[in-house]
Formats: sequence, structure tokens, C-alpha cells
Amino acid sequence: MAVTMQYLFEVYVEIYTNGGTLKYVHNNNPSQSMDIEFSLPFDNTSDRSVGEVTIWNMSQISFNRIAQGNRIVIKAGYHGDVGVIFDGEIFRPTVPSREGGDLNYTLRVVEGKEYRKLKHVSLTFGEGTTAKTIINKIVQTTGINLNFVSLGRNYVFKEGYTVDGSPFDALSDVAEQARAALFYRRGQLTMRWLYDDKVTGNFYLANNTGLISSPTMERRDDDWVEDDDDDGLGRFTYSADSILNYRITTGEHVHLKSESVDVWAAVLSGEHTFDGENPTTSLELGVK
Repeated sequence: MAVTMQYLFEVYVEIYTNGGTLKYVHNNNPSQSMDIEFSLPFDNTSDRSVGEVTIWNMSQISFNRIAQGNRIVIKAGYHGDVGVIFDGEIFRPTVPSREGGDLNYTLRVVEGKEYRKLKHVSLTFGEGTTAKTIINKIVQTTGINLNFVSLGRNYVFKEGYTVDGSPFDALSDVAEQARAALFYRRGQLTMRWLYDDKVTGNFYLANNTGLISSPTMERRDDDWVEDDDDDGLGRFTYSADSILNYRITTGEHVHLKSESVDVWAAVLSGEHTFDGENPTTSLELGVK
């Protein structure tokens, strides 16, 4: 990576504690910059992604203010172009460790809001009810904050549908039937068919825009026999690495171009990482 790009890279961490907001910055200003490292995965499942953030030489007083459940927001990018890459909660602080003369404070973080512990509900839907009707009712009844974008198909439950238990699990089940992904997008629970025509973010990824590895391809449909084998995530996947790009996250559409690849694809999963020197986004892309 070019030295200039490293020099311009910036990270902003905000932790909302009971005693106020703690703010930490990594940039090219030695009077305010701190060493910050992170590994923050994202994917297309309904599980909350777990990552880690390391802040070097944080004061012990500040560290003691951080508690499980505190909201944490992380922004990263390059000078003048920075955006959110993570919004979630502190899962747990770890015991600080010393390396040489420096103290390493590592925070384990979990994305989004916990909905699996919501009170169980009982809902019954008659024959011929559509997936969208069920989704709307579950959200309305439970108050789940869902960013509904699209479905792969508005599946019809010919024999009706019953929710008797976790509303979140029911939401996930209906999404699967509708070939949509239920996932957290920068902390916001989202339901979307990943190959829709909704433009929430399109990006051209090539050697001159940040691609730093040769993409590799793998088939996903070798065992598909019936129509229902199609899970809505595409027939092919491509793996690639880019310089860190906060715009890339699950559901965004990427035009991937290299010497041997030229495809439009949807982001299925990936990870934003920074080891103190190299800001990187690794990604898995699906092609329908």
C-alpha cells in the first residue's frame, strides 16, 4: 500500500458509557493520535457479528468506565472521507496486557441490538398468507426495528403459518422462505434479497480503486437439484481483498474487475481490519 494512503488513514472510536462519551482517534496528528487496531467481520446471517478493537495506552480510569452493554461506534476511512464500519455494544472488556512499555486494552464488541431474548409471542396466520404480511405483523407486534428492503419472492404459505415462540427466529424463518437475508448492516437489522435493484451502494472495485488481490471464484450450485435449493445467495462466489473501504458491507453491489474477472456481484460477507499499518477490507461476493 502506498505510504500516502497509510498516512491519510483515520479511525474514530466513540464509546457511550454511563459517565459520558469516550472518544479515541488515530490519524496523522501526533498530538491527538492513538494506536488503534481492529478486526470487524460482517456477514449475511442473523447472528450478531463479534469483533475486537484494541486501543493502546488508554488511561486506566477510562478503561474502568467501560462496561458490558455500552454502545460503541467505529468510523474509518481516509482524510475527508470517513464513514461508519461498526455500530454495536461492548460484549466484554479483556484484562489489559503490557507489551514493552505499552498497555494493550482489547475490547470484544458485538454488532447491533439483541432481539433473540424478546418475549415469546403467539401469532396465527390463515391459509394463503404472504411472507410480507407475516413480517409486517411480527415487527408491528414486537417493536423489532427492522430495515425492510426487499424479498427474493413474496412466498405464499398455502397452509398458513404459526408463530409460537421467539419472534426473531420466526422472522428469520420467513426470510429464508422468501429467499431474503436477515442480517445486521452497520448495526441496523436489515432484511433484503441481496440481488434486488435497490441502490443502497454501488462500488467499482479494480486495481486503480483499491483492489489488492486477484479474485478467486467458487461455485455454490453444484448440488442444486430443485428450485427450492436456491437459497437466494447466488450460484457463484468471488473472494477478494481491498484497501479498507467503509462503503463495502453486506448487501452492497460491487462491480469487480481484474485481469480475468469482470462481474457485478453482491457483498455476502467480509471483514474490516487494521493491524496498525495496513487498513484492509476482505470480502466475499455472490453472483446470481
